[in-house]
This record gives sequence, structure tokens and C-alpha cells, in this order.
Amino acid sequence: MLFDIIGRKIRPVELRLFLKWLFRIKRQRISLLDGRIYEIDPISNLGLHLIKHGYYEAEMTEQIKKLLGKGDTFIDIGANEGYFSILASKLVSESGKVYSIEPQERLWKIILKNAMINQLSNIHLLPFGIGSTNEELKLQLYPSINSGATTFSKSYGFKVAFVEIRNKMYGYQYSKVITLDSIADIFPAEIKLVKIDIEGFEFEALKGAQRLLEKKRINHLLVEIHHSVLQKINQSEELIDTFMQNFGYIKTKVCSNLNLYSNIQK
Repeated sequence: MLFDIIGRKIRPVELRLFLKWLFRIKRQRISLLDGRIYEIDPISNLGLHLIKHGYYEAEMTEQIKKLLGKGDTFIDIGANEGYFSILASKLVSESGKVYSIEPQERLWKIILKNAMINQLSNIHLLPFGIGSTNEELKLQLYPSINSGATTFSKSYGFKVAFVEIRNKMYGYQYSKVITLDSIADIFPAEIKLVKIDIEGFEFEALKGAQRLLEKKRINHLLVEIHHSVLQKINQSEELIDTFMQNFGYIKTKVCSNLNLYSNIQK
């Protein structure tokens, strides 16, 4: 009850962080019905969902379960704490591969810890950002209770007052950003599924994967659509749709903010 009150009821975010410190709330392990184990922050968005529901982002979770099987390859762009990487690792088994891509340095140990406590050896951590060119970019960090909101997008910002002050307060990290095409050789010839959820930077990641798309090495892509961010940077869901159609991918609308693009030649 305490976790739920602090995590869901208390505002603003600074007060939630203070109460987390005051009550000495630490990470704890949670076991799901299918046997997966996660070490989570119990007042974070992820932690609260797992405690209450036993899953996170139901539509994304169901699509990954539906599409992946033994021996498949999964690329998790924006892995965060590794929730989907762990899920995929179990589905593809030891004969499959999972590439967990996450630029936030503060999350690397957590991803590896979650892989270790699940005794998984097929998860490969790639500590980079993914974009349209190889460069170094400023990663604006969001508080740890919702680290998934961290982004490279310049339209980042709190939806409340004192945006500039809060951006400075929570800090940033410079991160190496690479294209998927530049590391294409490390992946197996056929990639069953790529998931992209990087807070409005999804189109940039797709533009950096054009050779992989041209060669039809990727069967499916699950792409999170952040409408408000895309609008601010003069991009749109329709622009992404057209881009993917040019490479022979058809769209299935999973829900309002999640699209599945499938290679029609597979």
C-alpha cells in the first residue's frame, strides 16, 4: 500500500523522491507467474505495474510472445531495465539471441543483474544509443522512478512548471550513438524482431537501419509512436509509415501508440 501511495498518488516527482529517501525504499526482487524474476524499484512505473499486474505494457508484451520462438533473434532498442529482454530471452531459449541496447549508464548493471538472477546467458548488452548517424549526443535523464522517459529528443521536457530548472536538476549524460547498420555484422543473418521505444527518437533509429531493411534481414519491427514528441520535431506516424512502406513493410496497428511493421516477403 505504501509503495502504491508514494508511486501513484504523490506529486510532484520531487516529493516522491524525498519520500523514497525518507522511507529508505530499496530495490527488491519480484517473481512473475511464468518464473521470470526482476529486481525492481517498487515505486517506479515499471515496479508498480509488475507488483500490481504481473506484466508491463500488455500490448507490447503480447506481441513479443506471439512473434518470438526458439532460436530467434530479438533486438531490444531502449531496453531500460531489461524487462522485454528477459521476456524475449526466455522465449528464444539458449539457441536464440537477444541484443539489449540501452545508453543509460545507470541501467547497465541492472540489466546484467536481471539477466544473472534469471540464469540467462543469451543476452548481449550493447551500451549505446541508436540513431541515424554515428555521433555523440546529450541524453537528458529523467528521474529514476521513470527512467524510461529519458531521451535524446530535443523536445524532452516535463509537462509541468519549472522545466528548465528540472532538466538541470536531474542531469544528463553524453552517450555514443551508432546506427544499426554500422553494427549489422554482429547480428545473425535473420533478425526475427526489433523493438524500438526511445521516446520520440524512433524514426532516427529506423533511418540508421536502411541497409538492414533493404536486405530484408528484419522480419518484424515493433515501434512505439510518441505522437506529441513527433509533432514537436516535425515528424509524424504517417512519415514513419511511408518510410517503412518504401522498404516493403506493411503496418498493423496494435494500439494507439504501438505499430507492428512486417516484411511482406517473409
